[in-house]
Amino acid sequence: MTAASEGGAASGSTPPRRLPPPPPGVPAARLPDRAARTVPPAARPDPSEADPAGAAASSPTGGPPAGVPVIAPTGVAGSPRRLPPPPPGVAGAKLPTAPRNPASPPRRDTRAAPHTSALVAADGSVDSVLPGAPATGGRVGSRATAATVEPEEVSPQAVRPRVATVGAKAPTRRRQPGDLICGGCGEGNAPTRRFCSRCGDSLRTAEVVRRRWWQRLLPRRGPRVTAAGTRPGAPGGGRPGGVGGVLHTIYQRSNAVAAVLLFAIGVAYLVYPPLRERINGAVSGPVTGARDWADRKINPRFVAVRPVEVTGGASVRDHGPELSVDQYRNTHWQVRWDKEKPPTVTLRFAAKVDLERLIVTAGTAEDYTATHRPMTLHLVYSTNRSDTLTVEDTGEPQTLSLDEADGVTSVQIQVTDVHRAEKGTDVTVSEFEFFARE
Repeated sequence: MTAASEGGAASGSTPPRRLPPPPPGVPAARLPDRAARTVPPAARPDPSEADPAGAAASSPTGGPPAGVPVIAPTGVAGSPRRLPPPPPGVAGAKLPTAPRNPASPPRRDTRAAPHTSALVAADGSVDSVLPGAPATGGRVGSRATAATVEPEEVSPQAVRPRVATVGAKAPTRRRQPGDLICGGCGEGNAPTRRFCSRCGDSLRTAEVVRRRWWQRLLPRRGPRVTAAGTRPGAPGGGRPGGVGGVLHTIYQRSNAVAAVLLFAIGVAYLVYPPLRERINGAVSGPVTGARDWADRKINPRFVAVRPVEVTGGASVRDHGPELSVDQYRNTHWQVRWDKEKPPTVTLRFAAKVDLERLIVTAGTAEDYTATHRPMTLHLVYSTNRSDTLTVEDTGEPQTLSLDEADGVTSVQIQVTDVHRAEKGTDVTVSEFEFFARE
């Protein structure tokens, strides 16, 4: 069998591929033959070994110029492959021959079809296409992989409460008590609505418009709204009937009458001087008394209360109980300390008084630590009430408050505990001073 028959059989078994039209400016561009692409690297001729007969034959008919090597693959039918011309000024230049690895696959030749170079990766690698993915030009492997990757599972999350932005926009209607304020747009909606009339947002967590404090003091005006299914007089619906309804009507009418009277009196007080003088004279006394009472409560003033009689138990000579109320700090009351029989001094006043404070000066002015000083005082009043006071260990006057000394005529002071001295056996007090509110 001849080579022509073998070529015919081969061409009959594998039909020729149709190439797309070449791009503008590239005439006679075509892909290399299948047999030329399957030639192993070892069988490829050296570009330096050009066919002189072929070059001479092709030059007169428009072939490559003189000095351009032409490679004709061995065992492949067809025209020889043309090499690019040498650079200017270099005669007989040849392409360098790089050693090739026989085991490496043949490289794709795209010089015969420049318009197909975009279909081949620059590094010579071809992305793999997943089964079932649409075939597209370019690098489609990464896109197909990303398109088939499913997202990760996410567990259900709790519904976050919506942040109300009341007042974001001006409402289109005047808000009334009981309206529902939309948290998205600030629109006021009727209490019967479930979704906002402007933005359609849910009103489940909407804020309710409430009546102001001064509006609650005024009677309601306009028609009274009654819930569906109820009637006036029934439990939970409308205006109460019977005695309750009558009393409610009287209350509303009396409020209206009182408001009219007060307004009329105010106008007459401003325009009629005799009436103004009579009203001022009638209310000046109570107003002055109330003002003085408030002033005494806010800024209390106290006056000293002096006893008319002072008595006590046995005391040290020249240091009797009367020296505890003589208003001098260089004198003192001194008595022997006995816990079983506490030292006692009794003061009697000329009339009933409301005692508020007691100023105590403990010890002596000459030698404060030489004797015991009172630590606990128990006061018994003529009203059978009592106060227990704690005195600090200091020689300065101390002010103590009395809680049960209202309307008393006498008070008995008992020293129930003392701050002990190192060597002394007596307890001393320089001064007792009682004060009442002015």
